[in-house]
Amino acid sequence: MEAGDKSPAARPAAKTGGGVSEIRQLARRIIAGAIMAPVALGIVWLGDRPFSALIAFLCIMLVFEWTRLVEKAEFSSGFYILSFTAISSVFLAASGLYFYAYLCALAGGMFAVAMEYTANRASMWPLIGVFYVIMPCVALVWIRAEPADGRSLVIFLMAAVWSTDIGAYLIGKALGGPKLAPLISPGKTWSGTIGGVLCGTIVCALIGLFGIGSGPEWVLALIGAGLSVATIIGDLAESAFKRYFGVKDSGGYIPGHGGILDRLDGMIFATVALAIVLFVYSLLG
Repeated sequence: MEAGDKSPAARPAAKTGGGVSEIRQLARRIIAGAIMAPVALGIVWLGDRPFSALIAFLCIMLVFEWTRLVEKAEFSSGFYILSFTAISSVFLAASGLYFYAYLCALAGGMFAVAMEYTANRASMWPLIGVFYVIMPCVALVWIRAEPADGRSLVIFLMAAVWSTDIGAYLIGKALGGPKLAPLISPGKTWSGTIGGVLCGTIVCALIGLFGIGSGPEWVLALIGAGLSVATIIGDLAESAFKRYFGVKDSGGYIPGHGGILDRLDGMIFATVALAIVLFVYSLLG
């Protein structure tokens, strides 16, 4: 028998092996999520300073994964420049100096680009990383610092993102069907996408229904739907980056999830979406 041939008896065994592998992967995801979720919620609940410290740490890790992704090097000059930029920007945001935090992030990104050109490596990826990683982290610190309901807003954001991710994964696995973006992310289906948006919308509506969030349930449901769509777009954006650079995962720190960027890709875009909603609301209010 040729090496590539499989007997009829071998085919079910191979399929069963794949099923066992998927179950193990799902188990890892569940265990990791069960550990991370309470820790994240606890830090959100503790206050601005612990939360800002967490965001500073995550921002540095995201910068590390981003620079490794785009520069194929773990500790490049871009990493050091953007890490300093990340810490400075988050510190300024935690101090309430949001304009200067964004200005610092932009200046750091431009300096990193200038260093790339000096080294004869013309690249805009460091500046893209500032918009993709650092500025959303600053926005998240700003959201948590809202004096009236910053804690509730971050929990609402997490609920929208997590329910979208879980709904998209489970419903996509159960129903399958046409692919959403086969060239970017072959595993994502339209059924999973619609299911994820529905789950995110329902969870956010329930938050309003039970009086946990600040606002009517229909408003929170509408915002939840928008955050769910932003979550899925963020997931697709990171998949596009990884496919462009020929990388499967941004890292391997979180069992069943990959890297921190893999876990927070949807949160990044959803944070920006919620920040825009809050900014527009503040202008209208």
